[in-house]
Amino acid sequence: MADQHSNSIEQKSYEYIPLEERRGKPKELFFTWYAANTVSTTLVTGALAIVIGLNFWWAALSIILGHALGATVMALHSAQGPKLGIPQVMQSRAQFGYFGVILPMLIVFIMYMGYGASNTVLVGQGINETLGINVNGTVLVSLIPMVLLAIYGQGLIQKSMKIYTIVYTIIFIILTFLVLTNISMEMLNRGGFSFSHFLLATSISITWQITYGPYVSDHSRYMHPKESKKTFAYSYLGSFLSSTWLMLLGAAIATMVVDGNVMGQIKELGGGLGTVIVILLSLGLIVINSLNIYGAGIILLSIASNFVKFTTTIKIRVLASLLVGVLLALAATVGAGNFMGYFQLYLGFILFFIVPWSVINLTDFYLLKRQNFKPEDFVEKNGIFGKLRRSSIIIYLITVISQIPFTNTGIYQGPVSKMMGGLDIAWVIGIILSLCLYLGYEKMKKRTYITSTSETSV
Repeated sequence: MADQHSNSIEQKSYEYIPLEERRGKPKELFFTWYAANTVSTTLVTGALAIVIGLNFWWAALSIILGHALGATVMALHSAQGPKLGIPQVMQSRAQFGYFGVILPMLIVFIMYMGYGASNTVLVGQGINETLGINVNGTVLVSLIPMVLLAIYGQGLIQKSMKIYTIVYTIIFIILTFLVLTNISMEMLNRGGFSFSHFLLATSISITWQITYGPYVSDHSRYMHPKESKKTFAYSYLGSFLSSTWLMLLGAAIATMVVDGNVMGQIKELGGGLGTVIVILLSLGLIVINSLNIYGAGIILLSIASNFVKFTTTIKIRVLASLLVGVLLALAATVGAGNFMGYFQLYLGFILFFIVPWSVINLTDFYLLKRQNFKPEDFVEKNGIFGKLRRSSIIIYLITVISQIPFTNTGIYQGPVSKMMGGLDIAWVIGIILSLCLYLGYEKMKKRTYITSTSETSV
C-alpha cells in the first residue's frame, strides 16, 4: 500500500484512487480475506447447520458447496476494484443513478451494522464466559480499538491482517487438534438430513460470502488495473479456505453440545488452554470488526457526497468512524440477549436484499461489459448515469418483493414455501429474477435504441 496510507491516517473515503497511488499487491488481499473469516463468528455460523438438524456430514457438504459458490461472487466483486478504483457500492451509480444508489447504500449500511454488532456481542460474550466481566461493559471498551483501527484505515488494517493471519492460524490448528481428539463418530452422526435444511445451510454459507461483496472493492481499489485477475484469485482463495475450515470446525464442535454454545464447548475442551483460546478468539474480533466500521464509514460519507460536495479529510473520517462506533454500541447492547436467534434472522434478511444488488451490479459489469468509465462519471450529478435509473430500482424492488412467497424464516413463512414443505428458495428466485429482468431490459433497450437510430438515419 502507498506509504502515506501505511504510516498515517488514510485520507480517502468515497474518492477515486489515482493510478500513481495504486501500490497495493494482490497477495495482500489473501491475508485480508483469510483473516476476515478467521474469527469466532465463523465458528458460530458453521454451528447453525447442526443447530437446524443436519448431521455433520451433510452439514460439511453444505458448507463446502456454499462457500465454493459464494466465494466466486465475492471474488468477482473484488476484481472490479482495480478496474474502477472506487469503493464497491459507489460503483452502483452506474446501475442505479447518482441518487438511486442511496437505496443499496442504506441496505449495505444496515448489513455493516448487523455484522459489526454481531462481532461486538461475541467479544462481550467470550470475555464474560471466561473472565465473568459484564457483557455490555466489554462491548463498549472493545469498540475503542476497533474504531481507532478503522480511522487509521487501509495501510494499518493490511499490516494487522498479515500478523493476525499467522497468529490465528496457529490458534485454529491447536483448536482443530483439540476437536479431533475429543469428538466421536457417534457425535458426527447425530442429526439427519432434510433437503430444506440442507438448502438453508448451503444458503447460509453462500450468504456469508456474498455479504463480503459490498466490502471488497473498498480494499482492491488500491490495486493496479492490470492486477484484476490476480485480485480475483487471491480474494477467492483467502476467503474460501479460512471460512470453509472454520465453519467445518464450528459444525464439529456443535455436535458435542445440545444448545449450540460453541464458545462454551471450546472452553470445556481444553481446560485452561480452552479458556485462553476463547479469550484470544474474542479479542481477535477487535481487529476484524474494524473492516465493518471502515466500510460503514465509507458508506456514510458516500451517502453524504450525494448532497454535499467535499473532499475527505482526517477530521471527517474520524467523525464518521466515531458515529458508526456509537451506532454499533447501541445495536450490540440491545441485541446481546438472544444472539443466535437474531443472528439467524439477520442472515436471512441480508440475503433477501444483497442478492439482487449483487446480481445487477455483476451483470452490468461482466455480462454487459460496462467497465470503461471515467472517474469523474461517478461524481457528476448530471453525468452519464443520470440522477435516478428508475428501471434498475424497479427491477430491484420487484425482485425483493417476489422473494417473499418463497421465504421461510423464524418470523414468517411464505405460501409457496408452505406448499413446498418448508423449503426456502427465496435467494434462488432472487438470483434468477434479477438476472433475467435486468439483462433482458438492458438488451431490449439497446435493440430499441439501435432500431430507432437506423430508422432516423434512413
